[in-house]
Amino acid sequence: MRIAIISTPFIRVPPKGYGGTELFCYELAEELHSRGHDVTVFTTGDSVVSCKKRALYLRPEWPINAADEVNHAAWALGEVARGGFDVAHLNSPLGLPFSGFVRVPLVHTIHHQREEGVSRIFATHPTPHYVAISKRQLDREVPLARSRVIHHGLSPVRYPPSLREEGYLTHIGRFAPEKGTHMALDVARLAGLPIHIAGRTHPQDLAYFETQIVPRMSEPGVHVHGEADHERKVALLRGARAIVCPLQWEEPFGLIAIEAMLCGTPLIGFPRGSFPEIVDEGVTGFLVPDGDVEGLARAARNLERFDRARCIKRARERFSRSVMTTAYEAVYRRAIATSSGPHMRVA
Repeated sequence: MRIAIISTPFIRVPPKGYGGTELFCYELAEELHSRGHDVTVFTTGDSVVSCKKRALYLRPEWPINAADEVNHAAWALGEVARGGFDVAHLNSPLGLPFSGFVRVPLVHTIHHQREEGVSRIFATHPTPHYVAISKRQLDREVPLARSRVIHHGLSPVRYPPSLREEGYLTHIGRFAPEKGTHMALDVARLAGLPIHIAGRTHPQDLAYFETQIVPRMSEPGVHVHGEADHERKVALLRGARAIVCPLQWEEPFGLIAIEAMLCGTPLIGFPRGSFPEIVDEGVTGFLVPDGDVEGLARAARNLERFDRARCIKRARERFSRSVMTTAYEAVYRRAIATSSGPHMRVA
């Protein structure tokens, strides 16, 4: 198949640090390319992929701006409309209004939590084949006639397994209230274990960082890193006893969870968002009742005999990029088989 994958203009593919959507686009494009498909990724000019790439912006446009997102998506779909593709895979909802001008069948992966304005776009564009990244995400969205759930997958080669842990906890990602960064630090303190946290703070979360994280940074055993690149992230995950993810929101997926599992490191957290779907209790992680920080600390203390080999095996069975890509190939073929040109329902 001739496949166009439209990423974002905000972060290169693959991301050097933060960037879930862009990591997804990278893994999918690389696997499709390895299977012999003719793949073009519409991304930033500094991206590094094995397949073909096209770029409107030579460098990532950061911080996120809706105008840049619309400009990038419209340009990419305009290029797709010129011909040469069997299917286009859009990863930006702000590109959907332009889909009515493109006769190539369209697949759209929903990467974020429900936003009413975006949901109204979904409702007026029923023709694309929608993919949710968790059942929880899809259940919270407006009804979508052409939809299915495909969990993310990653290349196990990029996450070398570790059968031994080094006695510390870790928390990696945005330092934000919805991620529960402050609670992760409390879990480590209650468990009597050191913790390594790595990530970045977005502008809207600076007050949270100053009031909730900075005071806890001086506690014994707290090691604070900046945003981790892939190599540093994997090193932290491989040595950790567990990754602590005390979510305070309905996270649609959470790639860091399966990154940890592929390394053999279990997740401990609350049963929110996708976690009840992607965590195999006692095999790849442990979920405790929402808000039970003491319960997370107990789980952390009881992981000395955790079977990391079993965790790795299960993670590879469920969350390899091969499994994910096979599912997307089926969606692409269905989109092509059912395509009848552009349609748009006016509200």
